Amino acid sequence: MPTITVSEQFDCPPEIAFAVLTDIENLPDFIEGVISVNMLTEGPVAVGTRFRETRIMMGREAEEEMECTALEPPSLIKLYAFSHGTEYHSTYTLKPVDGGTEVTLEFKGQPKTFMAKVMSALFSKMIGQVADLLQKDLRDAKAEAEKRAQ
Repeated sequence: MPTITVSEQFDCPPEIAFAVLTDIENLPDFIEGVISVNMLTEGPVAVGTRFRETRIMMGREAEEEMECTALEPPSLIKLYAFSHGTEYHSTYTLKPVDGGTEVTLEFKGQPKTFMAKVMSALFSKMIGQVADLLQKDLRDAKAEAEKRAQ
């Protein structure tokens, strides 16, 4: 399964961009594709934080349980999910540039079961649609971060 990488320039400091991207409980308020988030662990977002996200994916409702596996404020966020025989890894890197922040999201799936490997071949044909969805999520987060920076 190919890796998808999307980037967006946020016109705000990395600390604000990081705060928005880790405001997991409130994602439905500013990420259009996210319907709901159910926090499965208490307290502030940290390594080990788990949550269930329901979103619209390819015109359908999809629910995934995710876990934060790395957190290095304000430069790195890693999320992990295992679904339908595939491990999914999302890595956000935040880098200060030109008075703002370059946010890059790398998304990759690693099929672990036979059926997941078969489905991976079909998923590869939809890579463009998934990339567009991830780019839209970043644009929504950018708008929220820039609003908070004002």
